[in-house]
Amino acid sequence: MRKRMMIGMLASAILALFTMDAVAADLKIGVVDFQKVVNDSEPGKKFEANLKAEGQQMEAEIDQGKAELKELKEKLERESMVMSEKAKEEKQIEFNVKLSGLQKKQAQFRKDFVGKQRKGLAQFEREVLEIAHEIGKKEKYTLIVSKSALLYMDGAVDITPKVVKALNQRHKAQGNQ
Repeated sequence: MRKRMMIGMLASAILALFTMDAVAADLKIGVVDFQKVVNDSEPGKKFEANLKAEGQQMEAEIDQGKAELKELKEKLERESMVMSEKAKEEKQIEFNVKLSGLQKKQAQFRKDFVGKQRKGLAQFEREVLEIAHEIGKKEKYTLIVSKSALLYMDGAVDITPKVVKALNQRHKAQGNQ
């Protein structure tokens, strides 16, 4: 009885292995590295360049405000000996108001920058997902996943270059219309 049960379990295991091999043979898996698409595609490079330019512009405004504050503080320190207490107090209040305004401006710039970055990346990601979906249907992929969700992958399943090429072609075609 035990021998029959062991033979039955062994036969089931062998059958399961053959079934898994048949299913695995029909699987076609692709992997997309989103960060590489951003870095390598023309639209991604353009997005990053625009974001960088905007960040530098914001930084320049903040630096200008800091320079004005530094100048105001130095002036206050130089002239404090000849100023009345009331004048010193007024200049200190003026300095504190400008400092507070600069800090608020800096926080708002940071918030705006992060918001634009997130919005742009979300829009870019939607387009990449749409292209991956088109490639999946056209080339009959069973599954396409993000590289960030994987611990290991064989390089043969990386379809990132196909996605980059399709994205570049799409944007080139849109630019010609």
